[in-house]
Amino acid sequence: MKSTILLLILILGLIYVSKSTSIINTNSINVVNDVKFEPAKPIHSLYKTMYILDTNDFGLINSTLINIYNAYRDPRLINRLEIILVAFGKGYNVYLNSNPEFQPMLTSLQNSGCVFVLCNNTINAYHLNLNDLFPGVNPVPSGNGEIILRLGDGWTSIHP
Repeated sequence: MKSTILLLILILGLIYVSKSTSIINTNSINVVNDVKFEPAKPIHSLYKTMYILDTNDFGLINSTLINIYNAYRDPRLINRLEIILVAFGKGYNVYLNSNPEFQPMLTSLQNSGCVFVLCNNTINAYHLNLNDLFPGVNPVPSGNGEIILRLGDGWTSIHP
């Protein structure tokens, strides 16, 4: 019952986000107190970012997945994104097949090109079996090592 309610909340949130995206003209210039603001414009052909999850808090996991979803739908970033979701510690819960409330969003993100990464230290510490995880989860030697190396290679990171 709880899983059904959580799944319904996630789906309704996605519907709300998709229905409300065309309300505001985001190309307009706003001037307040003689300070002009313009939204950032893409200057690179590719932007690489990793979202980081190290919690099993439903709200933070849900927000992170929605943030990734929104990034893929930002008109300035379409076909310019490479995104990975790095999970370690209790963040592994996002990938568990026993948490079906995240499965529809993970499928949507995977179809958009998102790559899912899980720390091998976490796999060992929690005695996880890859067959119990969402298909396509990629183990890496350590979540922290993955973050450090990618930051060194110019990737940006978002950690809610």
